[in-house]
Amino acid sequence: MTLSQAKAVFIWGTVSSAVILLALTYNSLSQIPQRTHEDRLDAQVASGKWVWQKHNCNDCHTILGIGGYYAPDLTKVMSYRDAGWMKRFLKDPEKVWPADRKMPNLHLTDQEITELTAFLGWVNGIDTNNWPPKPVAAAAATASEKPGEAVFKAQGCSACHTINGVGGKVGPDLTKVGGRRTKEWIEEQLKNPKSHNPDSIMPSYAKLPEKDREALVDYLSGLK
Repeated sequence: MTLSQAKAVFIWGTVSSAVILLALTYNSLSQIPQRTHEDRLDAQVASGKWVWQKHNCNDCHTILGIGGYYAPDLTKVMSYRDAGWMKRFLKDPEKVWPADRKMPNLHLTDQEITELTAFLGWVNGIDTNNWPPKPVAAAAATASEKPGEAVFKAQGCSACHTINGVGGKVGPDLTKVGGRRTKEWIEEQLKNPKSHNPDSIMPSYAKLPEKDREALVDYLSGLK
């Protein structure tokens, strides 16, 4: 290869790479408004982002790939927690989720809570190419563990409920729940706890994947 040919390869290679890079950049930028649904990015959502930053929520939580790993990733938290539960939790975390690893009560105002919930809802709707991946709870089951038991553990149900002496005391003991509640009752309780008790602080699991919810219902209804 002559020197002039080498120069031509270098120049055209550089130009071709630059064109491809610009085309890919333009394609990505053109998709951002739709993938981030920026039309829903209102003043309340923006204020919620400031609440997030003000209280350094990223120190413990990850969101959109940024933050700590001490506490759960919140990128898609509103896919499995409704706004009502989230507001109650932010108002008094320990009362709603009395786990060993406690989130501190930040003493947020009602306005801050509403704004932060709106922000989390907006983030939840961003198209992140299915990241972070949903945990496959059933796959985590041991040889002696039923799929529904794995879902029970993965969803943190033991923070409030006791089974065979293990778990929290906020909610009812579920050791023999299958002997006193029908399968239909348990399923409705998971979907809409307030249908049985308007004052219930239990979160709705209506957004839980149907396969996981069915496994959880089967597990709980079998506890007799």
